[in-house]
Amino acid sequence: MTDAILISQSILGQDLTAQDCELLSLAVTHRSLEKGEILFDEGSTDETLYILISGKLEVLKMVGSDHSISIDILKEGSMTGELSFIDGHPHTMRLIAKKDSNVLMLHKTAFENLVEKHPLVTYHVMRSILRYSHMLQRKMNVKYLEMHRMVQNQYTAQY
Repeated sequence: MTDAILISQSILGQDLTAQDCELLSLAVTHRSLEKGEILFDEGSTDETLYILISGKLEVLKMVGSDHSISIDILKEGSMTGELSFIDGHPHTMRLIAKKDSNVLMLHKTAFENLVEKHPLVTYHVMRSILRYSHMLQRKMNVKYLEMHRMVQNQYTAQY
């Protein structure tokens, strides 16, 4: 499969035309990960947007030096690293391959080279990232409300 098709089948590709995907495919690189390999670690910076094209990645919040809490499992087509890609801040989680995996990587400098020549592609990519971030925020809000209700129910049941 071509990189353009892989991009079009990802969350990032939802707002992109076939031509946008072709242009973007010229700016991405590949990385293969073996099971257990770290894609990026909490506190690292790389300004790279990752698209998972095969395998599974686990999102971990590190608690101490050797303990972690599993936050989520990313499946094929998912995107990650979007906030670091946009604002350059360090990653807040560790991502590790749950099984052998492959990612497409779009580095910020390669993306910025498209801005002047292809501003609409840039707009579509940023819109996709924003839409994905909103989806994650809604998902976190639902989990927070569920947790809040559980705690509140436990507290009121005791009194």
